[in-house]
Amino acid sequence: MASSYTTSLKIQQIGSGEQSNVWGSTTNTNWTLIEQAVSGVQTITMSNANYTLTNLNGVLDEARNMVLVVSGTNSGIYQVIAPLVNKMYVVTNSTSGGYAITIGGSTGSVITVPNGVTVQVYCDGTNFYSAQTGSAGNFNVNGNLTVAGTSSFTGAMTAAAISAAAISGTIITASSQFTGPGTGLTGTASALTVGAAGVATTATNVASGAANQILYQTASSTTSFLTAPTSANTALVWNGSAFVWVAGTTPLANGCVYENGQTITSNYTMTSGNNGESAGPITVATGVVVQIPTGSRWVIN
Repeated sequence: MASSYTTSLKIQQIGSGEQSNVWGSTTNTNWTLIEQAVSGVQTITMSNANYTLTNLNGVLDEARNMVLVVSGTNSGIYQVIAPLVNKMYVVTNSTSGGYAITIGGSTGSVITVPNGVTVQVYCDGTNFYSAQTGSAGNFNVNGNLTVAGTSSFTGAMTAAAISAAAISGTIITASSQFTGPGTGLTGTASALTVGAAGVATTATNVASGAANQILYQTASSTTSFLTAPTSANTALVWNGSAFVWVAGTTPLANGCVYENGQTITSNYTMTSGNNGESAGPITVATGVVVQIPTGSRWVIN
């Protein structure tokens, strides 16, 4: 049987009865070629054109190497053309110009290698595939992680800092600092401020607020809540120093009858220059002060 060469690595298989007394030289060459396939690093240079790897029987070539370092200068995306045989490669795109390269056969699917990136690929004899599309266990990144597309997390993500054009999720928690210059979102986990945001989503609960309470600012950096009274037909008014609930005037009987309360339970100061009218009797609760400015009148009918 005549000598032949393996399909993927082009290693010589000595035919039965051949190379008497010289077979050792062929065997040593084969070991050199196996070493190239396992640990060989080959630098190739592209120049604005596709590059076809040399693929030779029984001698050193480019396609047999495990690692391909692609250099040169490109002004577009060009392909490294490899043999369509079972083989794995580690490919580094070190080209100048900022463009991606592709690696694949003369037919079938190819893999894109972004500029400045190292990837692992393999060929099944027909197509090229990415050799790293997931992790079976934990995956640690000790440097920076850059994602050109969309990142999806089905579990929890913990990070000291996250920078992204858009972040969405059911729950987003910061242990110390929120910062969002694009939305006006700043502050800490305990105090969050929405600045010049176009739309601010209301939180389910704000601080210690309860049902039927109104949040308002009592002083600089100080918030409080107003609790709605139990009696109906009351209105929230400004008495000159604070917001208070007062009995409102409600039109009834097709707008022909207006009702007002009979007891004033909070301090009241009439607006200067205005007059007021109430249907009596009116009782002013103990300790409550009603002030009528000079020139104004309060009439009780």
